[in-house]
Amino acid sequence: MGWTGWAVSGLNGLFGDLLRDRQNGLALEMAFYEGGHPIPIRSGLERMGRPAQTRICILVHGLGCNEGIWAIPDSDRIDVDTSYGALLEADLGYTPFYVRYNTGLSIAENGQCLVSLVADLVDAYPTEIEEIVLIGHSMGGLVLRSACHYGVQHASTWVEQVTRVFYLGTPHDGADLERVASTMSAVLQAVSNPITRLVVDVLELRSQGVKDLQFGTLLEPDVMDDLPEGTPTHHRKAVPWLSQAQHYLIGGTLTDDPGHAASWVFGDGLVGNLPASGKRKTASGACGLPVENTRVFPGVHHIELARSRQVYEQIRVWCEGEGG
Repeated sequence: MGWTGWAVSGLNGLFGDLLRDRQNGLALEMAFYEGGHPIPIRSGLERMGRPAQTRICILVHGLGCNEGIWAIPDSDRIDVDTSYGALLEADLGYTPFYVRYNTGLSIAENGQCLVSLVADLVDAYPTEIEEIVLIGHSMGGLVLRSACHYGVQHASTWVEQVTRVFYLGTPHDGADLERVASTMSAVLQAVSNPITRLVVDVLELRSQGVKDLQFGTLLEPDVMDDLPEGTPTHHRKAVPWLSQAQHYLIGGTLTDDPGHAASWVFGDGLVGNLPASGKRKTASGACGLPVENTRVFPGVHHIELARSRQVYEQIRVWCEGEGG
């Protein structure tokens, strides 16, 4: 994929809602992509060049990225790339679908768009789908949780076929980097100075998608209805995790030693560390997740979580029903 594709995706991550509101041609619309091009749902499935299996996997990238983030460089052939989806197709028979979307929009809006996109795919699919596996990297995991929630609320039948959901470096409790940006903006607003006001104006231009990462916001609006007036907006509605599916958390660390101070403080570089044991609970809703459904890969940083052979092998094992 060329640099222009990455530049457009990055621009959408930073200012995607502004681009959409101004009807700018650079604003991305959510679609499945194949070979760097969108797949027309109604007419494009036949042109994918591979059989439509009864099991599918849907991969959703994170902020400022696109489906190219999943590419794993082949160590034996520098001209060949593969991905989690391609490997799952070869090893276990899942037909992969890669989502590209405007990551600057709110997570809730993207979640609702994904509900419709997957519903259209299921309706147009040439054979009955028996199983759906969802894989989300970073913000993509939050979009998947939001989509599953809205899918249940609107009785979308495809949600019933979801058996496993993988969250790779997903900030369920929020991303530290966006918290820093939000705090900096709040502090600078209190300073009466034209330079600091300019910095605040620039910071506040960041997209709603970026702002949603501060607390892992999944819904719109995502505020408890029964809280007293003046309660901070990060007190959110508890969003239930899709009940019939197995959920898996995969994280990484900056260093090869997960006990190193840098790994404890910074996690994978963008998202904090996962718990080492016990059941997982998040501020956005309790997930009765057993320890065997959580895995931390030392020395695997945030971006590498989407393109690591080690991570793929763990996903494959879990999809086979082993170890969780």
